[in-house]
Amino acid sequence: TRDSILNYAQDYTLRRGINFTNVRKIRTDPEAKVRLWDIENWSLSYAYTEYNHRDFINKNALQKNYRGALAYNFNRPASFVTPFNKIKNRNLSLIKDMNFSLLPSVLNFRVEVNRLYSENTLRDNDPNNSIPIVTTFNKNFLVSRLYGISWDLTKSLKLDFNATNLSVVDEPEGRITGLKRDTVWENLKKLGRTTDYTHTLNLSYTVPINKLPYLDFVNLVTRYQTQFNWVTEPLISINNPDINFGNSIQNSRTIQVNPTLNMNSLYNKFGFYRRISGSQEGGIGKVLTNFLFSIKNLSGSYIRNDGTFLPGYLPQTDLFGMDFSADAPGVGFLFGSQEDIRQKALAKGWLTRDTLMNQLYVNTLNEKLNLRGSLELFRDFRLELTSFKDQRRNFSTNFKYDNTVNGFASLSPITSGDYSISIISLGSAFKEKNSAKYSARFQQFLATGEVVSQRLGQENPNSSGTTGSGFADGYNQNSQDVIIASLLAAYMNKDASEVSLNSFPKIPLPNWRLTYNGLAKLDFISELFTAFDLSHGYSSTYNINGYNSLIRYAELDGASAVRDVNDNFLPEYQISQVTLYEQFIPLLGIDMRFKSNVTMSVEYRKSRSLSYGIANNQLSQQKDQVFVVGFGYRTANFRFPFGMFKSVNLKNDLNFKLDVAVRDNKTVIYRADVDDPEIAAGSKNITFRPSIDYVLNQRFNLRIFYDSNITKPYTSQTFN
Repeated sequence: TRDSILNYAQDYTLRRGINFTNVRKIRTDPEAKVRLWDIENWSLSYAYTEYNHRDFINKNALQKNYRGALAYNFNRPASFVTPFNKIKNRNLSLIKDMNFSLLPSVLNFRVEVNRLYSENTLRDNDPNNSIPIVTTFNKNFLVSRLYGISWDLTKSLKLDFNATNLSVVDEPEGRITGLKRDTVWENLKKLGRTTDYTHTLNLSYTVPINKLPYLDFVNLVTRYQTQFNWVTEPLISINNPDINFGNSIQNSRTIQVNPTLNMNSLYNKFGFYRRISGSQEGGIGKVLTNFLFSIKNLSGSYIRNDGTFLPGYLPQTDLFGMDFSADAPGVGFLFGSQEDIRQKALAKGWLTRDTLMNQLYVNTLNEKLNLRGSLELFRDFRLELTSFKDQRRNFSTNFKYDNTVNGFASLSPITSGDYSISIISLGSAFKEKNSAKYSARFQQFLATGEVVSQRLGQENPNSSGTTGSGFADGYNQNSQDVIIASLLAAYMNKDASEVSLNSFPKIPLPNWRLTYNGLAKLDFISELFTAFDLSHGYSSTYNINGYNSLIRYAELDGASAVRDVNDNFLPEYQISQVTLYEQFIPLLGIDMRFKSNVTMSVEYRKSRSLSYGIANNQLSQQKDQVFVVGFGYRTANFRFPFGMFKSVNLKNDLNFKLDVAVRDNKTVIYRADVDDPEIAAGSKNITFRPSIDYVLNQRFNLRIFYDSNITKPYTSQTFN
């Protein structure tokens, strides 16, 4: 018919839609009190779009998008009740300042529905086609629920909680008509099938320790943050009764403690200190007092992040991630507990017995400790002390049902991680010249192995004395424990009979930075300089770059009892590489500012990096020395010297800079079985970089510079 021909021939497209966004009642009186039940707290959004298309190829292409949201948002400033604020006694400040808030300051939730429905039918334009053409469908029905609360429980204790629940409204196959429509409505009334649930709890607390008598110089801030996540099993596991992979749950927590001690506030409590500090007169008494009370500030930071991932988890999620019918996984796990949950899960039947489940049980730990102290030994002389310890550890195992043992087993458990800590290796920093190829330190490292080995043998009851080579049984020169302890003894300049045998030092040692800016106050210096500052900095770090546990490791009588192919006792953790990195930044630095607007800086920097590969018994030593001189001059109304260009007067700022640096960098490889060290890389460099900058106006800047770099390589590989 004519209509059917027209239907084939037309390229027809229809688009239509309607949209209401954030429909709500505006608060007419901004000064009115905000209440929980106010209608102004509610808002509504709705959007509908439809796309309908047909042409010569497509008989029908239909797509519909529905989106709706209902939101509630209560927000008002926190108000506090202070029942004891009339107390006048200063020693009872802790009780006087007690306060609490009855209502949260923020309370919100949002329910959002998002549905996509599309169907597409192709025309049968081939008269020889015998394959029936079916309509294809694409459906996606999502429900999102978001909750949030922010509550200042007290002025110093704040709570934030946020949760997100993602659901899918399951739809029958094909076009939604008849009983299929009822099925969709029933699933929608249940708010869909939860596929992902996440909540985050954040507690921050300023401990009122400064309210206690004589402790007002102490400030302590703490934070606790936890996250929980539940993820549904894949569709193949839901639809196939023979497969049961189970869901997965994961939690994490962050514990942070930040103490600060303002020591000046403590010292000022003593009358004699106030009298001496306020006195304008000098003398031995004031010098001695400043030295005894030189610590001005102490601060620290401890951060611990740890988490657990458990696959094959059968219970569902009801409220706050809890399945009340199975009493799982427990309030502790929901809010960050890192107690091993596996035995509890086994006892209560929370884990799948499907042997096809191969996801790993994972436990992670990250710890960071930073300590800082500020000292002023005498006026204008400041000493900053810093130390740190940083470790990362990850434990994973394939915890699943094993038919061979008719129970659950941990298959291939492994622990891996990294470790870093501040140390002091100053004792060997100046023992050798930077240009030296032979290393007495390395020879000392080799020589101390026997002493370290004998100490390790004495601590291990499974070792049977000393061998003919002088090393203890189970601890020869290739033993990891012998190598690391000997390395620390040699390059930290310690006695091999006293150095710690623990490859993971526990106590961080301080690094420092010194500054002194009092020289400019001396008469003979102040005549030329407006500032004359001295500086010195030192840092040294011990790093374990990757370690992992050994499955074969076992203990007997509290010590390692299993040996490797070299007849050495296996360490608990196999370490791939250890690194000592030491820097003088700078060893000595001088910053000068002349009264004639001329600045000058001189720095001598020195660093070394020692990397020992346990697998190949090779030490890579990189040493670096840098001598830097910087010169600067800034002036306005510049005139050329010696009578040149008399008519030229540059009124804007003219900046002249000159940087000269001499660097000596060398990398040497040392091996125990090779007498001659190998220079692997390095060069001597001289750089010369003068520059002149002149600002003509706000948009135009003139710069003239010269850059020279002279390099003398130690090896042909570093020559360019």
